[in-house]
Amino acid sequence: MPIPPGTHTFGPDNANLLVRTGRTGAAAKAGHNLLIQVTAWQATLVIGDDPAQNSVALDVDATSLRVREGTGGMQELGEDDMANIEQTIDDEILSRQSIEFRSTAVEVSADGARIGVQGELTIVGNTSPIGLELAVGDNGRLSGTVVVKQTDWGITPYSTLFGTLKVVDEVEVEIDAAPFEGAPPDVPLSSESGSYVPAPLVDPRVSAFLWALLCFLVLWFDIAAVGVAQSTSVTFALVASAFVYLFVRARGSGRN
Repeated sequence: MPIPPGTHTFGPDNANLLVRTGRTGAAAKAGHNLLIQVTAWQATLVIGDDPAQNSVALDVDATSLRVREGTGGMQELGEDDMANIEQTIDDEILSRQSIEFRSTAVEVSADGARIGVQGELTIVGNTSPIGLELAVGDNGRLSGTVVVKQTDWGITPYSTLFGTLKVVDEVEVEIDAAPFEGAPPDVPLSSESGSYVPAPLVDPRVSAFLWALLCFLVLWFDIAAVGVAQSTSVTFALVASAFVYLFVRARGSGRN
């Protein structure tokens, strides 16, 4: 069913806006693929009698991204881990700056089954062009995905462990929206519901352990190399690595 002319408004009450991420690097198995839901946003689609009147606008509260699922990794993500990831997104990746999209062209196919959208997306104060295609279902539901390459907006993909664990540069953004009032579309928040794109963060517990292990090995070999007794070097390295583990676990591993 084609979208009828008029102004159609979408948001968390009648739509899902999701972000899917992936990981790469030598230590990729330590990280997680993330499914993130945007919980505060509003989009407006205007379909006019004249195609020149068509438009799309999107405004996103960048602090409203919530981790719903993490797959892969050496350990399951807990609530504290998810909260740490969300804080990293707010403070280090999106810098708590609003996200905006404004269309420059909106074309509805002759059969009304597809809507092509071209426009400009602003993230962390940087604006770049981007395009996407929305499919119109039999019931008027809109759905589509678009790949956002972080570096195109001046964002350095998150990395840790000396760069051996990285978030993939390309992030997949998915929308599923019903143009009429009602509950949000029944979209399963599961890794099996779609393909993954860029951007996972490492489990803080894994990160802390790896940093502590690295510290232990470096100190142990360095101290032993200068002639210190093995028992003394092992003891000192164990104590130092324990402090490193507690510090990284409490404060995070930072960015590389």
